Amino acid sequence: MIDSREPAIAGHFYRIPRLSGRLVGIWPQRISRIEGGVGGRPWHAHFLFVFAFAVVLMGAIGEVSYGCVHLDNLVVALEAFCPGTTKAVCVLKLLVFFRSNRRWAELVERLRSMLWQSRREEGQRMLVGLATTANRLSLLLLASGTATNAAFNLQPLIMGLYRWISDLPGQVELPFNIILPAFAVQPGLFPLTYVLLTASGACTVFAFSFVDGFFVCSCLYICGVFRLVQQDIRRIFADLHGDSVDVFTEAMNAEVRDKLAEVVERHNAIIDFCTDLTRQFTVIVLMHFLSAAFVLCSTILDIMLNTSSLSGLTYICYIIAALTQLFLYCFGGNHVGESSAAVADVLYDIEWYKCDARTRKVILMILRRSQRAKTIAVPFFTPSLPALGSILSTAGSYITLLKTFL
Repeated sequence: MIDSREPAIAGHFYRIPRLSGRLVGIWPQRISRIEGGVGGRPWHAHFLFVFAFAVVLMGAIGEVSYGCVHLDNLVVALEAFCPGTTKAVCVLKLLVFFRSNRRWAELVERLRSMLWQSRREEGQRMLVGLATTANRLSLLLLASGTATNAAFNLQPLIMGLYRWISDLPGQVELPFNIILPAFAVQPGLFPLTYVLLTASGACTVFAFSFVDGFFVCSCLYICGVFRLVQQDIRRIFADLHGDSVDVFTEAMNAEVRDKLAEVVERHNAIIDFCTDLTRQFTVIVLMHFLSAAFVLCSTILDIMLNTSSLSGLTYICYIIAALTQLFLYCFGGNHVGESSAAVADVLYDIEWYKCDARTRKVILMILRRSQRAKTIAVPFFTPSLPALGSILSTAGSYITLLKTFL
């Protein structure tokens, strides 16, 4: 009898990334097929995506342009380049997910079926633990990004209030250093412009919270299904009660081979999923890692050169969010590689020496495949904790070099 109840992991499946993705209209939707035609994404998802994409693109172009125009003032230029670069990368992330929405939806369904397959309490408890960790990390990213956006938007209001209380002359200040048409900062349209720039920052936060959270959740779920394979391998030999025999009988060997055939099929499915996920994330991870050292270097320099305490606080929030983003990619990629290689360790520790030659060949085949640890590798980079250390070291070198010119 098939268990129709939802497994424990169901309530934790992409909880935080799903919320962020729906707010900007890029959560992978299941494409429903209806009689006489093909269903599609709901209209409100398209509307949210178009709005989010437009305001983030406006911010990216305007802020990067402002930084290029004001290169003679390094502090002002960096204040524009930091959020501008982040928004430019977010534009790319939004495009990648929107263009391949069906493909992303298929990947989500494939991962869901692998996680739902095991209903054992031990396995579900382990999956819930990994999902909880992934959701907490995604929530940390969302919270740090929201705090950064709030700091950018509150800073001009606080400065304006201070000037009003001190009876100082007022001036036009926007949340971000950005080039806009002259009419956008006229008294009649200024409130609307301010709201749109606030929305640009918020949509940027939700976009990278979704994409980066989706990545770390996917990686930890992959880690979970690799661990389920490890549990199944141990259980195959534990259920034989082979402690009392020195060599497995022919019937026991046949039983082991039948169960290992299922393990091979599942193991291959996980590896294929990793390959497809890597292919979809290649451009995103590559661009994020290429920009990471620049963003960290620019942010730290801005903190060092800025004399305003409010701006310094804003960029402290910014660097926390940037480091969290980078850590999520490296943490997730590291877990995939370790859990993949751990399958080989489990195979070596089982009682393979009690099996006959035919069964040992099957075990050796899985062992050789497992020893080539599966990673989320992109050109030039493989997200891992050592890669995180390398990027931080590179950013430190850039800062040291630039300080010699200041």
